[in-house]
Amino acid sequence: MAMELEPVMECLGNPLKARVMIMIKEHGPLTAKQMLSYDSKIPQASLYRALKSMEEHSILVTVAETKVRAVVEKSYALNDDLRGRVDQMVRNNDGEVYFKLFMGFAFNLMRTFENYSKREGVDLKNDGSGFFAVPVYATKEELEDMYNRILEIIRPAQTRTSADQELHTLAFVATPPEKNANKEE
Repeated sequence: MAMELEPVMECLGNPLKARVMIMIKEHGPLTAKQMLSYDSKIPQASLYRALKSMEEHSILVTVAETKVRAVVEKSYALNDDLRGRVDQMVRNNDGEVYFKLFMGFAFNLMRTFENYSKREGVDLKNDGSGFFAVPVYATKEELEDMYNRILEIIRPAQTRTSADQELHTLAFVATPPEKNANKEE
């Protein structure tokens, strides 16, 4: 089955599916049991439903099957076509697809903040949530250097090392350059 854009966007907008994609990207092929060991807060039934859906939509592929007692345990990897779709979007300079992907990204963030705001006992000061925007003047190379340095800082926090740690999502957006920006500032 060829990979369609809509299921990819749905995965990016679904916190659990996005988490599965991140875990596999970080650690390589994983079984459901391994995913649960990385994030014990994931409900097992929800994980299996997400894996089934992602495999049906060719976002994940089974790379190994191991018989464990009476059950066959699958190891999942990201479909190589997923990277190909993004590369194709860039090659084709496809602004419409790019916007749709961004909308999925933004929708996921909005859903996260909406769910948080409806929770009982919200503590805006102490929950570790926030957002801000900082204008920067930079070349493409300078932006890439910033991304790389930020990722170096974040990388150690992508693995849980304490039961006290809670999962947060840091989102970074570099907007397209403003064409009317005053170049003399």
